[in-house]
Amino acid sequence: MYSSLLDAPVRTDLTLLEVTNPGLGHWLQRLGLYVGSHLMRHDEEVNYFPVRVRTQRGDVVVPAGLGIKVFVHVATGERKPLVEMRRKEQGHVETMSCGHGCVLALNHLGLAENAEVTFIRALPHMDYVTVIERRERTRLTEGEAARLWGNGEDGIERQFYFAPRNRPFVVSDIIGGHKAIHHLRTHGITPGCSLVLESIEQTRVLHKPGVAPVTISSQSGLRLYLNRTQAGQVIVKSDVRHGREAETGQWEERQ
Repeated sequence: MYSSLLDAPVRTDLTLLEVTNPGLGHWLQRLGLYVGSHLMRHDEEVNYFPVRVRTQRGDVVVPAGLGIKVFVHVATGERKPLVEMRRKEQGHVETMSCGHGCVLALNHLGLAENAEVTFIRALPHMDYVTVIERRERTRLTEGEAARLWGNGEDGIERQFYFAPRNRPFVVSDIIGGHKAIHHLRTHGITPGCSLVLESIEQTRVLHKPGVAPVTISSQSGLRLYLNRTQAGQVIVKSDVRHGREAETGQWEERQ
């Protein structure tokens, strides 16, 4: 059966036949996926967490939506998304699967191609209760707090994620592309506005990306997160004879 990844069966051996977007095809080749390669589409929900890492800028927090787009070549020789690194694991950024705005945002955090990175830990989902311009209160996710760059009374530039409580914080930049900027504008947050972090609370509802990506893995164990447009550009063939092998564990999930 021939289809795009959007319509491909899950937990079944898939053979890569064609990538209709040359740019995407070149990027997949850099990660070791060529025409004829075998891969699998996953059906389980992936729980995304922002991560704290160390770059040339010091300790920074990378929102989950950005972290799944950064691929790191670690010391063991493996290549994996930033969000799947382990504590104290080190490596360098090999590639990023995102557009210009995303690349600029990551560069802001010290993450560019060939940049060294040390993974510190994944972070729990929290809500940042924030007062905007001393009049409006809102709740930001930890990922949204990590996207706000600015400075406080001490004049030191930092992410709002690291802002001290009950102290003014002036936003100078929003880390992310047009979607992130537009979304935070719906909260009333734009560059130049003043924020005060009131409290940090455990989230009541698990925050997930607005659109779930299509998750696949290669035979080497590399897990990739493709958006729906990208998944529609990858043509595969499924072979039901291999489906049972997948179910019995030939493809081992990476934790």
